[in-house]
Order: sequence, then structure tokens, then C-alpha cells
Amino acid sequence: MRENLLSTAREMAAATRADDGCHSYAFFADIDDENTIVSLEIWRDQDALDAHMAHPHTQDFLARTAELVEGTPDLAIHRVSRSG
Repeated sequence: MRENLLSTAREMAAATRADDGCHSYAFFADIDDENTIVSLEIWRDQDALDAHMAHPHTQDFLARTAELVEGTPDLAIHRVSRSG
């Protein structure tokens, strides 16, 4: 199951990196806990993230991974109010 999820994540990352406003999109697999995979995304702004969430490849990814993941994924959103 983990390999199926990682394969699906690789496909998603490749498609998402081409999305307008995507600055970074990566998955990380925990080497000590096979049940933990982390996604780190950096978007230009909320509009870019919203467009990504509505994109068919995102909806397909969410549907496919729902069959591979038990429970509800943890989600944390951090907003940068100022940089530089």
C-alpha cells in the first residue's frame, strides 16, 4: 500500500509543479514510520492554492489516495505575512 501511495504522490508532484503559482511541491517519507508521509507545498497566494485544489489532477489524487489512507490526514496551513 505504501508503494502505491508513493507512486501516486510522484505522479501528483510532477503534475502539480506545472500549476501556475506553485513555488514548491514535495512529498517526504518518514524513514522510521512507514505510515507517515508528509507533503510540503509553497504557493504564490491563496488564489493559486484554490485553483490547484479545484484542478482535475488534484481531485483525482484525493480520490485515489482516499482508498490508500486510513483516517483523516493532518493538515496545517502556515501563511507568511511578510518576508525579506
